[in-house]
Amino acid sequence: MFSLSLSVLPVFLLLMAGALCQRWRFPMEGFWSGVDKLSYWVLFPALLFSKTSQIDFSNPMLPKYAFILLFALFVTAIFVFASTWLMQVVAPTASSMLQAGVRFNTFVMLALAGSLYGNDGLVFAALGASVLIPSINVFLVVSMTLMHGPSSTDSSSSTSLPRLLSGALLRNPLIVSILLGSSLNLLGLTPIILVSDVLGMLSQAALPLVLLAVGASVRFETIRSVGMTFVMSSLARFVVFPLVIGLMCWWLDVRGLPALVAVLFGVVPTATSAYALARQLGGDADRMSAYITMQTLLSVVTLPVSIWLSQLYLM
Repeated sequence: MFSLSLSVLPVFLLLMAGALCQRWRFPMEGFWSGVDKLSYWVLFPALLFSKTSQIDFSNPMLPKYAFILLFALFVTAIFVFASTWLMQVVAPTASSMLQAGVRFNTFVMLALAGSLYGNDGLVFAALGASVLIPSINVFLVVSMTLMHGPSSTDSSSSTSLPRLLSGALLRNPLIVSILLGSSLNLLGLTPIILVSDVLGMLSQAALPLVLLAVGASVRFETIRSVGMTFVMSSLARFVVFPLVIGLMCWWLDVRGLPALVAVLFGVVPTATSAYALARQLGGDADRMSAYITMQTLLSVVTLPVSIWLSQLYLM
């Protein structure tokens, strides 16, 4: 357990370093928001393209892997919906709880997979991301539009949902890079001379810079009393999601590295991009910001324990 904590610790030291740099306005005001944009539009798309272009899609285990992740997403969403119904929370709070429960921080996830399991871990992480990122985006846009109604957007009721879906998918650089990398891989067109080398170099810069930028996005001042809504959404994120993944891996006899990487999708905090979607689609953005900050801090404690348990039972 101690050695595992030490292997996870560098990830969180980078997160805290980013938070301190932002707090001290180092190196300058607005610098880390620029790094965040660079990571989102250039560095992480390069990493995802590079890794999905290496996936062996002929592996018969891959459909089973996708099924495990999507089933866990479905069960977790049901848990959150049941919690919001029992607690009788308003729709904006409910949709923010849903995001906090089913979204995962792609950047922290990939950094952990690389830190713990090397390049093979990153390949499986990219595979899981190629399944979950489009699925979660479609699911959340549809769910939040239905929960808040057409009035949550400035589009007409007949066109708002298709327009939002196109915005969530076709304009998302992470999804586009996954689709391009996977498609060219399936067509046998990778590696691409020069292009693959350049993207590979960019992908090496992604993880440390993104962790600093994620840390810089943490807002300690947003932490306030959010009560049971935070507890239930965090149970969904840190307990239900990874537990379902672990049980499905055990049931379907998926062991070793694929199972360990799959569990990581359920033990990292929710995505920082959830704040923007909450603002766009009528969620409780302030509460969403608190969820992001508090889950990021909580994961410092929960992550080593969760990873240790997964290695204990899924190796």
